[in-house]
Amino acid sequence: MNPRIGLLGGTFDPVHNGHLQIAEIAQNFCDLQEVWFIPTAVPPHKNLQAIASFSHRAHMIQLALAGRPDFRLSTIEASLPEPSYTIDTLRYFHTHAESATDFFFIIGADAFLDITTWKSYRQVLQAAHLVVLDRAGYDSWKVRELITRLGYAPDDSSQIWYHTSFQKKIFFPSFPAMSIVDISSSDIRQGIKENRSATWAVPVAVLEYIQTHRLYV
Repeated sequence: MNPRIGLLGGTFDPVHNGHLQIAEIAQNFCDLQEVWFIPTAVPPHKNLQAIASFSHRAHMIQLALAGRPDFRLSTIEASLPEPSYTIDTLRYFHTHAESATDFFFIIGADAFLDITTWKSYRQVLQAAHLVVLDRAGYDSWKVRELITRLGYAPDDSSQIWYHTSFQKKIFFPSFPAMSIVDISSSDIRQGIKENRSATWAVPVAVLEYIQTHRLYV
């Protein structure tokens, strides 16, 4: 079987337990050998003044992934052109990875619903399988409607969607019993600023790093 690698991009400001859970769900559903966490160097749609440095964010990811050899940090976006676009990252991985590697790009339903606004989004759909995960507050019907509008048709379980022109598939593992922890990095930052506990939301080592470097205060 070809190597199957999950790619989880994001600002990770900070990385939290929800990110780890999303990676594990995608790994189990798609039988991924590894999941690579890819912090964005310069997000195209965010206020840079509100973002911790790339070095801090990458270091926190390293701490969060300690003891998980199947989860890896990739800092490639720090060396790619700015701002950081998904298609550029995918092209880099295709150029430098084994030719038979299958990449699975992992995103939440909220991000997927905006995919038609992404740079070269049709090329993104052709460069990697998409793994779309439900998030609280997002209607799964809207996700399915968009997948259909993009030209995909479902298998019998409606969890794997196929396109007549693209080799890559969209995986939408929407189970009633699947519960992704509803955590947002912005809520964590605000809570730390207000001196509220974040022990439930981030790994201990990450919280200690935040406190040591006085991030988000």
